[in-house]
Amino acid sequence: MYRHTRADGTRDILKVADYDPRGVSGMTLHEARERAGEFARIAAGGNNLRAIFTEKVQAEVEAQEVAAATKRRAEGGSLEALMRVYVGTLKGRQSHDDAESIFRLHVSEPFPELVKRAAANVKAEQLRDVLARLIDAGKGRTAAKLRAYLRAAYGLAMRASLDPTIPEALTAFDVESNPADRLPSLAQFSKALDRALTLPELNFFWKRVEATPASAARDALIACLLLGGQRPTQLLRSTPRDVDRTAAMFTLYDIKGRNRHSNPRRHVLPIHDDLMPVIQWRLDVTEGLDEPLFSSTGRVALREETVAALVDDIEGAMEAAGEIERGPFSMRDLRRTAETHMAALGISSDVRAQLQSHGLGGIQARHYDRHEYMPEKRAALALWVQRLKGIVQVAPIKRKTGTTRQRSVA
Repeated sequence: MYRHTRADGTRDILKVADYDPRGVSGMTLHEARERAGEFARIAAGGNNLRAIFTEKVQAEVEAQEVAAATKRRAEGGSLEALMRVYVGTLKGRQSHDDAESIFRLHVSEPFPELVKRAAANVKAEQLRDVLARLIDAGKGRTAAKLRAYLRAAYGLAMRASLDPTIPEALTAFDVESNPADRLPSLAQFSKALDRALTLPELNFFWKRVEATPASAARDALIACLLLGGQRPTQLLRSTPRDVDRTAAMFTLYDIKGRNRHSNPRRHVLPIHDDLMPVIQWRLDVTEGLDEPLFSSTGRVALREETVAALVDDIEGAMEAAGEIERGPFSMRDLRRTAETHMAALGISSDVRAQLQSHGLGGIQARHYDRHEYMPEKRAALALWVQRLKGIVQVAPIKRKTGTTRQRSVA
């Protein structure tokens, strides 16, 4: 505090600053004494110290606000901010966590200087170096996904000023061109995978799943399989509200696809008798109707990586036991395996599509076909579960023409 006597003889006290011996969040004693000397010189000239002091403080506050605003604009228009806002637009979609993780691990952390640059000033050559780092490390598929996410983020920012459905925050980047457009698509790293477990591999895998100690991850894996090869990301979002025990039906919500995260498609599946005990157990241990059905903590949904790690452990045990015929496999191969074996059982492509909720985006499926295929789904799942457990085998049947076709026999 600075206390002084005005020219008219009255006393006045001005607050100089908060005291901080380090001089970080306030003034040191030495700094306060220097400020007091400045005040004494002003007052000695007969000036109105309070008015001058108030004006000075106001000017300092305004300067600080301008500096803060400048910093916010600089940070707000950065590549890092663009990635963050873009990830926010993916909230609720399957790609949200994937994009967030890829941006953090392969852009923000290894290229801290690049992400601070204004997004509008980032060059294609700089993004090329980001992708080259991944390709050199043997992560071509991740590089292709990163390129796609960057291209989508810049594309949204370019359309933001004209598209009212895009968050207003994306208008702040002043992006006029998309540097990711100049980068090659890296299609060679995005080839469709074709690994499917053979029938012996499938049977060995199921036996090991059954022998695995009880856990939420084991229950989720069993549900993915016995529901016909469902996507774990969809299954792990489910709650007790999605289960109808009376009708033995399980409802998933398919958000995969453009603009579907705001209006997911209901995907209703029959619960096979072999799955019902697992579902009943998950319902018994779940604390509330809105809690995740598959959780090891009761309140937080199980992560897909946890289920994938269990599959990797089983795959390793099978490899050590000589139970693998066609090389390594992972969680993502199980969905393809299910459809491949259901096709071998003679289950039509329409029913397989209804079971796995894919290929249903056409006009006929969206607007005209309201049949839920529940009898067909139940029959198909019954055959699939038998094959999974090693009860059903496939044997050739000779046609009258002399050719052969496949049939399922118990």
